[in-house]
Amino acid sequence: MGEGPRILFAGGGTGGHLYPGLAVADAMMKLVPETEIRFYVTRRAIDRQVLAAHPYAAEYVEVRGFSPKPWTWPGLALSMLRNRQQAGRYLEEFRPQAVVGLGGFGSYAATRAAQRLGLPNFVLNPDLVVGRANRRLARRATAVFVQFAETAATVRTRGRVEVVGCPIRESLFGIDRAEACRKLELDPARKTLVVTGASLGARSVNQAVVMLAERWAEFADWQILHLAGRENAAEVRAAVGSTKPFYNVRDYVEEMGLVYAATDLIVARSGAGSVAEITALGLSSVLVPYPFHRDRHQEQHAELLAAAGAAEIVLDRLDARANAEALWPVLSKLMKDADRRKTMAAAAKKLGHPEAARRVAEKILGAAM
Repeated sequence: MGEGPRILFAGGGTGGHLYPGLAVADAMMKLVPETEIRFYVTRRAIDRQVLAAHPYAAEYVEVRGFSPKPWTWPGLALSMLRNRQQAGRYLEEFRPQAVVGLGGFGSYAATRAAQRLGLPNFVLNPDLVVGRANRRLARRATAVFVQFAETAATVRTRGRVEVVGCPIRESLFGIDRAEACRKLELDPARKTLVVTGASLGARSVNQAVVMLAERWAEFADWQILHLAGRENAAEVRAAVGSTKPFYNVRDYVEEMGLVYAATDLIVARSGAGSVAEITALGLSSVLVPYPFHRDRHQEQHAELLAAAGAAEIVLDRLDARANAEALWPVLSKLMKDADRRKTMAAAAKKLGHPEAARRVAEKILGAAM
């Protein structure tokens, strides 16, 4: 064990859960370089993919999420018992001085174990709507950090609720556009439309944008950087073909700061992390909320930005052709209107919280030291 505080981050399963935690971890290391940080995460491929680019030790555990199907509940109960025992043993071994729950089913066992042991424990809840795991964990949390003021009134906790924004990585800021274009093999003389479905990709968005491929020739001064996701990139490349040098397909880019530095307009889902990055960096955006969440919280995120004049919304109609026809008039109008993009970007920046990671790190370290 080192001489610095020991902090455990618990969660994973999506980049949206991991990236805020990594942002806080990086901020902690900058504030107190002796801090020892570990991640307690799921065995999903995205967890290994994201954490591979970072120096933190990680424990990968098998975790089952809740299902409303009654016949799955006995197996879920056994899984939860195993997770509880495993988390308890891990905390005894690592002996953290604080545990940070990152949200989702992967965060529950370790954060709940910290509560049983009386350790300082914190919940990050970037989404407007509080999820099932976070609702339970918040009741006994030392503090709950939320992105939106609208969320604070819905959280029941013995601790404090603090509206800090969503922690995002410091590495996203201060990147020169020309350098970013060079590293991404983009033309710095062209404006860049970025299409992304976040860490896992968004197949319905991919298909809609690909259907518009022939129309992009209308915009000779633009190029497209399409982050299709690892499972979808080959399909997108095949659909676009190799005859459009201005259409660049990537499966995933770890250094998203490069992408944002090159961006003039972005098409994205409206998950909590994406919204936080778009606002903190001041980007004009067209948001296509993920349509399958029961609480439809991505729509609510998008509506907050749209109400402030910071984004346009195109609802996912679950049909590629319908999505393409809905996207085209919105995108083509914005690509032609530099003044509108500038106004949207300024409105987005007013909503941002670029200091969130540092603020959260200071609070947690203060409780742990």
